[in-house]
Amino acid sequence: MSGPPQTFRYCPDPVFVIGSPRSGTTALARALGTHGAFFVGDETFFLWELFAQRRLEEVFARWAGRPSSSWLRREGVAEGEFLAAAGLGINALFTSRAGERRWVDHTPHHCHMADTLAGMFPGARFVHVLRDGREVVNSMIHVAATLSADEVAAMRAAGFLPPWAHDFHAACTTWRDAVRAADGFATRRPDRVMTVVHRALEREPERVMGTVLRFLAAADEPGPAAFLRRERINSSFTPPGGVPAGDYRRPDPWAGWSAERRALFRDVAGAEMERLGLADPGDAHGAHRPSRAN
Repeated sequence: MSGPPQTFRYCPDPVFVIGSPRSGTTALARALGTHGAFFVGDETFFLWELFAQRRLEEVFARWAGRPSSSWLRREGVAEGEFLAAAGLGINALFTSRAGERRWVDHTPHHCHMADTLAGMFPGARFVHVLRDGREVVNSMIHVAATLSADEVAAMRAAGFLPPWAHDFHAACTTWRDAVRAADGFATRRPDRVMTVVHRALEREPERVMGTVLRFLAAADEPGPAAFLRRERINSSFTPPGGVPAGDYRRPDPWAGWSAERRALFRDVAGAEMERLGLADPGDAHGAHRPSRAN
C-alpha cells in the first residue's frame, strides 16, 4: 500500500459544470472534454457527502471561535485559507488523473454547495447550464426508461435512485431549488460563474461554446461545438443507432401532461420560470416574458 506522495501537482483553475439534474451538464462537460486543455471524468458525488451543507465552514467557525485556545485561532487561520487547504488534497487527487489538463467536474447538484467549492478551489470557474424546467421535469420522471429493469431494481435497493425519478412533485422542486441555488451563486459571484441557456447551446453551439471558452480563458477550438452538433444534448433517450443533433425534434412535454401535472408544475416552479425568463410569450404556462438567451 503506497503512502501519500512526497510532492504533488494541482490544477489552479478547474471547472465545475453545475445545474439541475437532466439539464445537459454532462453533455457540456463531454463537449469540453474534446478540447485539448480539459480532462473530464465521472461525476464526483463523494464531494457532496464530505463537504455539503457548509460542513467545512461550520467546523471552522466552531474551532476558530472556541473561547479557549485552539490551533486555528492561535495560528490566525482565516476561513478562506482553511477551505483552500481542505481542497488542495482533492485537487491533487483529481490532477493526478488529469495530467497536464484542467479537470472538469460535472456533478449537477454541486450547485447547492458552490460557495464551498469556490472557497476550496479559489481559481475555479463555474458554468451553470440553465434548461427549461418543463423539459427537465419531463426528463427526470422518464429517466428510469433509460435503464434495464435489473439496473433500476439494483439502484433503488441501494438507495441510488433519486425521488425525482418517480415523483413528479419531487422533480418539480428539484429543478426549482437547483436553479435557484445556481442563480443565487451567480449573483453573488458573477466573476466566477457563467450561465449557459440550454436552448441556445442546442441551437447555436459555435457561438455559445466560443463564449464559454473565452470565459474559461481557453483557446478557441472547434471540437466542443462540433461535438454538440454531432451529439444530441440530453442523449439518454437516443434510440439505437442514434439521432443526429440537427435531425432531432424535441417533444413538447407540456402538451403531454395532465391538467393536474400542469397545475402542480405551475404552483411549484412557475415563479422561477418567470423570474429566469424561460417561458415563451403566450405559452400554456402563463408567463409573458421573452425566453432568456445567452
